[in-house]
Amino acid sequence: MIFITGGVRSGKSAFAEKYARQLGEEKTLYYVATGVSFDEEMKKRIIRHQLDRDSQNINWNTVEMQVEVPPAIQELNNDTVVLFECVTTWLSNVLYTYEQRNENSEYIDNCIGSLQKQLLTWRKQGATIIVVSNEVLDELPSQYGEVNLYRKLLGELHQWIVQKSDEAYEVQFQLVQRWK
Repeated sequence: MIFITGGVRSGKSAFAEKYARQLGEEKTLYYVATGVSFDEEMKKRIIRHQLDRDSQNINWNTVEMQVEVPPAIQELNNDTVVLFECVTTWLSNVLYTYEQRNENSEYIDNCIGSLQKQLLTWRKQGATIIVVSNEVLDELPSQYGEVNLYRKLLGELHQWIVQKSDEAYEVQFQLVQRWK
């Protein structure tokens, strides 16, 4: 498992896609897209990412995932590379669903636990997993409880992923720093 983080527009997605292509030259490539086009900015970002992948002349198997892992990618093998893009968007989807459904607080823990279990399952199945996330924890605490909850959950999830990962990278200004 490989973790890649960085600020918005830092070059982390390009690095992750390039790394996935290198690792998956003779393998099946899955792109797990967590983005939901809820506004114009997000629609443009999704289209940009799709065009970037299309221009690579690589056969990405794109799987949309808002919260739950789709059945199509629950069982993989060592001939598979999964690019999970990205944890921050996925966690936003979880919190949005939590609010919209008026779920109890166990819902969030169950979603996070389910993702963690799936990542470990893929790894045990022999798949190479590249997990991308945004670095948003350098900012000052917010006056809003929801933002602080998001930061807390994201920080804990990042720590867990890095602990389980074989490699961890931070990308800033298209410069890549390997931390693990």
